[in-house]
Amino acid sequence: MLQVAWADDEVAREEADALLAFGRKQGLSEEQLALLDDCLAGRAPLPPPNIGLLKARRLEVLHAIKQLLVSDLQLPAAEEAILAQISALLR
Repeated sequence: MLQVAWADDEVAREEADALLAFGRKQGLSEEQLALLDDCLAGRAPLPPPNIGLLKARRLEVLHAIKQLLVSDLQLPAAEEAILAQISALLR
């Protein structure tokens, strides 16, 4: 999801807030939330995605990604393209 947030080379505050809320909902620890916040702010490198886990939860992942992408009420072409790429990758 971090890669998705950075797809257009910037993370809108709404996207960051949505991702942090998602992390809290998923039960991330305070340390994990701090790392997530650092990644969203560009202060830490993005970790690689776990493709096996993502494939196992494909529909849930695609739904969460789409919600993240529209959280800032915009869907630029770069974000549409990454959604299509992720959908194909997780098949």
